[in-house]
Amino acid sequence: MGSIGTFGSFTQARLAIYAAHKGLSVTGNNIANVNTTGYTRQRLEQSSFGASGADRYYSSFDSRVGNGVLCTGLTQLRDPYLDIRYRGEMANVGSMDTKLGGLENIQAVLDEVGKGDDAFGIIEAQLSDMVAKLRQLSDQTGHSLYDIQVRASADTLTKQLNAYASRLQEVYKNNMASYQQDVSKVNGILTNIRDLNATIRKNEIHGDNSLELRDERNLLIDQLSQYMKVDVTYTTEDIGGGQWVEKLVIKLGDANPDGKAGGTDTTTLIDGVYGAQLSTTQLLTMNPNADLKQPNGPTNQWYLDANGKATEKEEDAAKYDDPNLGLTVSALTDRKGAVMKDKDGKESKAVDLADNDLYGALQSQRELLTRSGEFSTQEDIDRDPNAASQRGIPYYQKSLDLLARQFAQTLNDANQGYVYDEKGNYVKGTMDADGKITRDNPSSFTFVNPQNNAEMHTLNRNDTWDKLPDWAKKQMGGANSVEDYLKGNKGISMGAPLFSNRGDRNDTDGITAANISISAKWAEGPQIVRSFQLPSAMDKIPSTESSNIDHMIYLFEKKQDYKPGTIQDDAKGKDVTMFTGSFQEMWSNIGSVLGNDMKVTSTLLDAYYASSVSLDTSRDSVSSVDFNDEAMNLMQYSKSYSAACRLMTTIDSVLDKLINGTGA
Repeated sequence: MGSIGTFGSFTQARLAIYAAHKGLSVTGNNIANVNTTGYTRQRLEQSSFGASGADRYYSSFDSRVGNGVLCTGLTQLRDPYLDIRYRGEMANVGSMDTKLGGLENIQAVLDEVGKGDDAFGIIEAQLSDMVAKLRQLSDQTGHSLYDIQVRASADTLTKQLNAYASRLQEVYKNNMASYQQDVSKVNGILTNIRDLNATIRKNEIHGDNSLELRDERNLLIDQLSQYMKVDVTYTTEDIGGGQWVEKLVIKLGDANPDGKAGGTDTTTLIDGVYGAQLSTTQLLTMNPNADLKQPNGPTNQWYLDANGKATEKEEDAAKYDDPNLGLTVSALTDRKGAVMKDKDGKESKAVDLADNDLYGALQSQRELLTRSGEFSTQEDIDRDPNAASQRGIPYYQKSLDLLARQFAQTLNDANQGYVYDEKGNYVKGTMDADGKITRDNPSSFTFVNPQNNAEMHTLNRNDTWDKLPDWAKKQMGGANSVEDYLKGNKGISMGAPLFSNRGDRNDTDGITAANISISAKWAEGPQIVRSFQLPSAMDKIPSTESSNIDHMIYLFEKKQDYKPGTIQDDAKGKDVTMFTGSFQEMWSNIGSVLGNDMKVTSTLLDAYYASSVSLDTSRDSVSSVDFNDEAMNLMQYSKSYSAACRLMTTIDSVLDKLINGTGA
């Protein structure tokens, strides 16, 4: 005898019909969403509805028969391992894509393709033009027209350097805005994931798996993985009453496997219904007069408040944004802003991310905005040991500044230091302790300390009185300024600087690509470029030869050492030569370094992108809708439905015979 009664067969048929109908619905839904982005193929889970216990007619010699089929739920076809690999590769893609985009923006500024006649010109072409003008001046020494042409060419060159510097600064501003937008996008993604977790949790409590919401959440996690490397885990949470719900946790991935990031790589971004936000790291303003070895003294507090007054309390200290674009991960909060507490009641705390705790688009943006390569300081290297080999916008800005300053200094030095006596004879500019001009040191107007012959001071017209040593002032016989001294000494004339840091002055300090200009003295008129050859004797008539102009031409071709310390005293490798070559070769080198950076980045991007496409294809083979599979399911469930209906009809016929056809 069977384990179920005759009427129980109706249950078998009814459950079979329901299961087949449900399977057809799931299949139809899959087919309907074949083009839906992020949709994960769903599958109907079924189990046999087994007979349990013993009934009054049960016999141990009887064969038990199940009660039919049960639909136990809907699941999604996903491979977690492929998700992990894909998201890791997307972090690589996001990093390289962002970096390449930034480098392309720099290239758009420094691109040398063209004829050199556009609004910004071509630096290399303009350097060649200035050399050509100097050659003309050398052939026509003393001709004011050709001196004017040299000045005009130099003025054009300085304006081109100014324009390049200005455009690079515009690139920096645009990247900064993009970085801030990316931080906002990440915060939006984190908020949406947290809110989806809360909704899914609520629905799950009421028996709804919310598969479509899970698809939406997966898409958001994929997006998040482009901005940073993440670790995603799925656990369960006991909510009481014997009920468990899913809990999603997202942490920063291990972006720094060497462990030099202060242990913040595992910072939690999402913990179930709690989520964090990113913000710029706020630094405390330190009191420069504080002795940190003896803190908290009455006149020796560690910090400064907003009014610049010393304070010993961190909460009262003035705060400013980290110039290195550090980020802070906030405490975890829910939708209502309540801070997450652990099992011991401790509240979640904010975490400052170390410089290399991130990997992905966000980190690439930070590096584009902060990395200066060979110009890196010791502090930069302490934050990231690889900083000296990473080149962002600051590197190219400083390289351009280095070229501009070395160019200006070289030509200014070549045009300085020639003096002449009352008769107009050009001499070497060394003055001894007795005030006599001698010829034993080259091209400089130098005072020697009578108390210490090894101590000298080279006098330039741009010297300020307060910077002169006292012993040098004594040798100037009561003059009150450098200008007064030079004017008071009949016949002494110093060469003027050709370039300055502003067009209305002759100040040569701190020249950069952004501020380089022809000097105010040169702007007044021609005949500033020194052209005469130094004579061998003081009584020789000034030469009309162009030896100094020829020397300047030679300086354009001379290979020079370019060192970071020329423009940045605190550079770690300030005395290390980063390039040797002429002005033109230095300019070409900047473009070559940029081109190589772009090539390496592009190669890596192509490799990472190809890998991500392959992994995405593998994911799709598992998770996306396949028409062939769904067609098989349609046939299977259609036949199951027909068979179940036939079973129901057969049972109905048997019962009709049993009820109406017996006992007459």
